[in-house]
Amino acid sequence: MRIGVNCFLLQAHIGGLKQYFLTLFGELLEKDTDNEYIFFWFPHNADELAKLCSDRWKECAIILRDQREVEMHLDKIDLYFCPFGALYPSPLTIPTVVMLVDIQEVFYPEFFTLEDRYNRDLYYSSSTHMADRVITISEFSKQTLLQYHHLSDDKVIVAYLNADERYYRSAEIAQPLEQPLPKDFIFYPANFWKHKNHDLLLQALRMMRDEQNLTIDVVFTGFEQSNGYPLLEKVQEYGLESQVHTLGYITAEQVAYLYRHARMLVFPSLFEGFGIPLVEAMAVGCPVVAANDTSIPEVVGDAAELFDPTSVSNMAEIITKVWYNDILRKEMIRKGKCQAQEFSVTRTAQAHKLAFSQAAQAYSYPRYLWNRWVYRYYHRARVELRWHEYRKTNFLQE
Repeated sequence: MRIGVNCFLLQAHIGGLKQYFLTLFGELLEKDTDNEYIFFWFPHNADELAKLCSDRWKECAIILRDQREVEMHLDKIDLYFCPFGALYPSPLTIPTVVMLVDIQEVFYPEFFTLEDRYNRDLYYSSSTHMADRVITISEFSKQTLLQYHHLSDDKVIVAYLNADERYYRSAEIAQPLEQPLPKDFIFYPANFWKHKNHDLLLQALRMMRDEQNLTIDVVFTGFEQSNGYPLLEKVQEYGLESQVHTLGYITAEQVAYLYRHARMLVFPSLFEGFGIPLVEAMAVGCPVVAANDTSIPEVVGDAAELFDPTSVSNMAEIITKVWYNDILRKEMIRKGKCQAQEFSVTRTAQAHKLAFSQAAQAYSYPRYLWNRWVYRYYHRARVELRWHEYRKTNFLQE
């Protein structure tokens, strides 16, 4: 089967989704002999596509200037796959598959700009309804899609993510950083999105210092984000400058070094469709302390110590417990390495191939006509009317 892949949103700053794309297609391009992958790519994708371990993608790749040009090449593909949340262009007269990691905007609308919420409202539910199969990354995400998008159970396929295979070889590939690091520290790799809940960790550090006389250093990696959490400003506000070390973007080899030397990964995120750093840390052998919500318990199993991501005191209590207990950390490392084996690129690729196969069988032209009318016209009109009324109401209130 010839599968067209929309690469438009593949860029360095998209974090875990970039790693998902590169790992998945590294596996499919190398080992999938049943399907041919035609990449619809754009000049801004070049640097990331160059990181693929196989050049097979170049054999049939089609460079575009605009995503709508995909419709000019439908005769070259049998199925169309959008791996970054929205099915676009749509609907199409061939089978389609969309990958949607989560619908965080339903649970935390305050973390998104009005423009982001409008776009998600317009494109996400219409995409999951128009696609012949929907891929998501955990049972938690699947259940939210079934509940809020009103999809049938058999339409949504879970494809667990996986860590870069280099983390399983961390002893071989880990590279120290040039800048000095504290001897003992906790580690949190995450872009500065609001849902990543950096503030809870900073407050817990301050509480442990002021109330327990326990001063713990933390190393952060990640990008600043527009409409994100102002980490550096908050570090100063809380008086934590001497304890906080921000490294920005670093390589996978350097991240592996941090996992190997951190006393624990602390992962306070309020919302995760999956949480790749959890698997990375377990694969390396770094104890995991994490929030007890959304997909996180599903991913870590019994290998982590969990806390309430809304409670500073509970978080501080669990960090303190693990910080002082060498025996507990060794047991967490043992369990974590076992749990990390549950997530492999082979398993991820197999789930995608299943979705492609089922989508090809599920497609029907009458459903395409229905989708064209309902989601290209009726759904769009309803969303635009709803948001017009919302903006008008909020403008009058202000």
